[in-house]
Amino acid sequence: MSHDLQVLSLNCWGLAVISKNRKFRIEAIAKVLSSCSYDIVTLQEVWVQKDYQYILDSVKQNLPFAKYFYSGALGSGLAILSKYPIVSTTYHRYALNGKPLKIFHGDYYVGKGCGTALVKHPDLGFLEIFNTHLHAGYGPKDPYKAHRASQCWQLAHLLRQSAAMGRQIIICGDFNSMPSSFNYKLIQQHGFMTDSWLQVHGEPDINKFNTEHITAESYSQLFGFTCNSPFNTFSRYYKDQKENIQKRMGKRLDYIFYRETQQLSCIDSQVVLVEKINDMSYSDHFGVVSIFKVYPRKESLETHHLLGDPGYTHLEPKTVCEILNALELNRVKAKRDANRLLRWMCVGILIVGCLYAMVVAIPTLLPHPLVIILMTVFGFVFGSTEQGALTEFIQEIETFKTYSNIMHHDTMISIP
Repeated sequence: MSHDLQVLSLNCWGLAVISKNRKFRIEAIAKVLSSCSYDIVTLQEVWVQKDYQYILDSVKQNLPFAKYFYSGALGSGLAILSKYPIVSTTYHRYALNGKPLKIFHGDYYVGKGCGTALVKHPDLGFLEIFNTHLHAGYGPKDPYKAHRASQCWQLAHLLRQSAAMGRQIIICGDFNSMPSSFNYKLIQQHGFMTDSWLQVHGEPDINKFNTEHITAESYSQLFGFTCNSPFNTFSRYYKDQKENIQKRMGKRLDYIFYRETQQLSCIDSQVVLVEKINDMSYSDHFGVVSIFKVYPRKESLETHHLLGDPGYTHLEPKTVCEILNALELNRVKAKRDANRLLRWMCVGILIVGCLYAMVVAIPTLLPHPLVIILMTVFGFVFGSTEQGALTEFIQEIETFKTYSNIMHHDTMISIP
């Protein structure tokens, strides 16, 4: 006999001070969570502890098990709520995670990573829930493309390790990546995850796009857009809504991936929370809900043992080369930035030396070059650390590439 498992993922946009109407929206989100029959909820951008506690108190009857993941100076913003007992949790911090001198970007200071909760499900046995929020792009140039690629490489390894242990897997979050990106391909083709929304809906059929009778619901379900939708009141495309609908503006950045097995199969997936409350959206992102059909455990010959082989993948050669190129470009830039900061540090030391010689004449200028030196040292040290991390990822992927070339397994690819 089969049962259903209902999973929600939502970026709550819960930044203190910055996020508009945060308190009101968090209370509205908590009300929805307490009134719906979700079995698993993954939340991103819950930055304020009072907000998390409010949500926790609101859902304790239907989602009694919960975990907030602490990381960095401000917390990860990630939380997992569950109807079923959580038996263990882990937080995997990403090795590459932004730049400390980019203070207003903030990703470095929250210690972004992936939180996991191992849930004991009555039919599935051990179900591992992954929740993540990858580095944001910050503009059309997207200087953090290599950082997100490294994060997805780490994620793919975590997913393979869990699958190799025979666990059922669901991974949710704000991936800040479009379906066309190699980040998406890393999760899907190397982590062997199925995109639940795409599995249900397939690629959008433009012939079904009728702008005359389009609604927030139909627009969201057709394209799966969760961010920058013209129907989201916090989107920059909300103002000229009709024009932006015609242009099909919006992005699909939030996903619920899963490991499809004989026990777990997605039967429905929807973009949710597209309606307004007091003429505003619940968040700057819409949520995603996927419903899975769960079948009782039974002995079967699964392929999860193959995932223990590092060379087993569905990644195309072109994707591997694109990832390596992005990492190499970022490594060159990191080296250039580190050398530039080293030169500034040397200049700063000379300035301080001169000022100390004139300490009686100009005592008030001393703190300023000292601050400059501290900042340049900080930047130089991080630049060197970033170079090292990028080099490590490049070598890991090149090792994988070489190994894949010499293997002749039927299910492997051969990467030139």
